Amino acid sequence: MNEELKSGFKFLSQYVKDLSFENPKVPRKLPHMMAKPDINVSVNVNAATLDKENSIYEVEISTKATSTIEDEPCFIIDLSYACVVQLNNIEQNNKSFVILVEIPRMLFPFVRRIIADSVRDGGFPPLYIEPIDFLKLFEKNMRKN
Repeated sequence: MNEELKSGFKFLSQYVKDLSFENPKVPRKLPHMMAKPDINVSVNVNAATLDKENSIYEVEISTKATSTIEDEPCFIIDLSYACVVQLNNIEQNNKSFVILVEIPRMLFPFVRRIIADSVRDGGFPPLYIEPIDFLKLFEKNMRKN
């Protein structure tokens, strides 16, 4: 393949790094027995260099969702979903953007599905997390540093 066409990135693997689902008040908090819950979702993106010479990185999306009714927990789900990715011909000044915005954008549908399925398997309606603006998250984190 022509070297000019080999740019961007290549996923080498994708995987669930950690998954925890807690359902502490079953069966008292099953959907048919409860009011509408309050749901809080937090998302964070982390990256680590695995092989600098070959531009290989691990990118991880950590997501936590908690559901409560009247300050009592219904369910808590923690998911760390990650990938190993190799960057090809990405300029140094664009690497952070690709690693912390573009790659998470591609991983997010998998995160969303795993969370929805896990919550449903816990006896609740599936939790469909709204799309995440990874660019805004990236910019917010850049301002902190």
